[in-house]
Amino acid sequence: MIDPGDRVLVGVSGGPDSMALLHLLSRLANDLKVGIGVAHLNHCLRGASAARDAEVVRRAAAGLRYSCHIGHARVLKVKQQLGLSLEEAARRIRYAFFNKTMANAGYNKLALGHQSDDNAEQMLMALLRGTGPRGLSGISPVREKHIIRPLINARRSQIETFIAQEGIPCVLDASNDDLRFMRNRIRHRLLPLLSSEYNPRIETHLNQLADVMRTEETWIDGLVAAEYEHALINHEKGTITLSVDAVILAHPALARRLVRKAIEELTGTLRRITFSHVQAVLHMLTDGCGEKGLHLPGGIRARRTGDRLMLVIAPGRCRSAVDPAIEGKAVSTRVIAPPFPPTVKIQAMDIGLRFSTCRPDQLPQWSDVGRNQAYFDLARLSLPLTVRPAIPGDRFTPLGAAGSQKLKKFFIDHRIHRQCRVMAPVLADKQRIIWLVGQRIDDHVKVTADTSEVLCVEFFLIDTR
Repeated sequence: MIDPGDRVLVGVSGGPDSMALLHLLSRLANDLKVGIGVAHLNHCLRGASAARDAEVVRRAAAGLRYSCHIGHARVLKVKQQLGLSLEEAARRIRYAFFNKTMANAGYNKLALGHQSDDNAEQMLMALLRGTGPRGLSGISPVREKHIIRPLINARRSQIETFIAQEGIPCVLDASNDDLRFMRNRIRHRLLPLLSSEYNPRIETHLNQLADVMRTEETWIDGLVAAEYEHALINHEKGTITLSVDAVILAHPALARRLVRKAIEELTGTLRRITFSHVQAVLHMLTDGCGEKGLHLPGGIRARRTGDRLMLVIAPGRCRSAVDPAIEGKAVSTRVIAPPFPPTVKIQAMDIGLRFSTCRPDQLPQWSDVGRNQAYFDLARLSLPLTVRPAIPGDRFTPLGAAGSQKLKKFFIDHRIHRQCRVMAPVLADKQRIIWLVGQRIDDHVKVTADTSEVLCVEFFLIDTR
């Protein structure tokens, strides 16, 4: 999970699991040779209780002498805008906050406090809602190579004993007892019933099943990848084309996986795609010839034209342009012309920029400049400026580099994980990208000894403040 030199951001709610994780990692930090920071998001749903939680986390971080990144989220606003459940809206904005904090402060791992009881609850939720093998894989100990869950094999009772023995302050979230939420009903009613009436080791067996399914899914994915390459005719931005024959002549299990893989390649997620959606696509392919089509969630249109299956996603929803935290919104380009306003908010991307100007002698020390700040020689800019998502093929010349390079190479060279890449907007003038926001400015527009006026730009999230 962790390599020497890693900078680990620990997501801490203030509850027993995350507080235990923080204190355990702090004891191991020197031996592991890692740096640690703390992140806490106030969802602004519980008033004074939420503020109390944030203060407990802040004190814990201060006591351990770790940087503490605290944000505030308008979860109800996101819930209403995207038509999500409260839990899903909170999850999306929480990961958006974590990813932005990682990008801005230079962390490359995110540690979360999920444990084995959480995994058992997740398995039952997946079964009750309807799922396939991937859903039965449970909570992954390591996801996308940078999200880690060191306590995934620990029981909740073990963690609570550790917290009590060590006298670690923590908070209890009253919402965890709210039986309106399905997870809480599973935790407080279903799992105790299954344990007492059917199998006292139910949590252990659910975790074992998750481990088996996760291992087999990894193996199967490798087999499907080869078949997918055989079925793939074309993949360009916003469109994937598969061979109808390659899909319908495949075993039904493989055919479903080919369709699912194409959708995931196109959008980056399968969250709203159900078994019935995949079956509808396959039925369209086998129900005679000719041109047919159907609409899928997330702005996807599936269309059969002769011997080809085309999956097309609406503009602004393709994988490279949309972050999971704002999936479902159309992401547009925003033009910013002088005179620059003090603040610009781009609602479609849930971000904002602050603008000001100053003389070169008024600039802060280089060591005091954060990743969310950038300074440009105003005379070198070809105005107006544009804010937009990064797109495949984008290039810039990173400050201090000898020549231009693709953003993709920059991301890879600097170990910026895929989840963080799609979160990174760019600021451009009429000639070039001038700032990969949160990372590096372009060398052509840097402040030099000849600069007379500096444009100062600060980036912030509008769903956190």
